[in-house]
Amino acid sequence: MADYEIDEIRRIRQEISARFDHDVNKLCEYYRKLEEEYRKSGKYKFVDPPDEKPKVAKSKKEEAAD
Repeated sequence: MADYEIDEIRRIRQEISARFDHDVNKLCEYYRKLEEEYRKSGKYKFVDPPDEKPKVAKSKKEEAAD
């Protein structure tokens, strides 16, 4: 990536940070509210994460050790 693109990314990140007083909690709250609005609009489809972690299959050696 050229220096110009990196400088542009940094500039935009700085603008976003300044918009929320450099407070990550304010930024996250903004995105939570935005997500809620998008969900209510019905225009977008959301996939929620599963409630539990997927089970990882044991290898034959692990099964033998049990």
